[in-house]
Amino acid sequence: MKKILITGINGFVGSHLAEYVLNNNLGEVHGSYRKNENLSNIKGIINQIELIECDITDSYGVDKTIKEIKPEYIFHLAAQAFVPSSWKSPIETMNTNIIGSLNLFEAIKNNNKDITIQIAGSSEEYGLVKENEVPMTEL
Repeated sequence: MKKILITGINGFVGSHLAEYVLNNNLGEVHGSYRKNENLSNIKGIINQIELIECDITDSYGVDKTIKEIKPEYIFHLAAQAFVPSSWKSPIETMNTNIIGSLNLFEAIKNNNKDITIQIAGSSEEYGLVKENEVPMTEL
């Protein structure tokens, strides 16, 4: 069975992705979460997954997690995604979203370059879009 790591498994998207993987028997689910985080989103599946306490901003912890789990797939969902919070705490947001992602990339590079990784984004990356610019294209 394929090993799947979902960073930020306790978030909205991470919890639903974990349920989808389990319901469709797509792999063995491992999920990372930060200490003292609310796990209520995964209470219905908590006995079906392997939870790993790992702060994405801790490079040693991320490297250790990748080394121990040896995932084949990573869905990187650990991030600060709420825009008002990002303006309120920009340094924490940068540490989580940028440094945290770099820690994950370095851990992959150091342990197993054959891992497939998916990184989530949002429409916020496009900024303010005027009505005449819809639909958007990346071209």
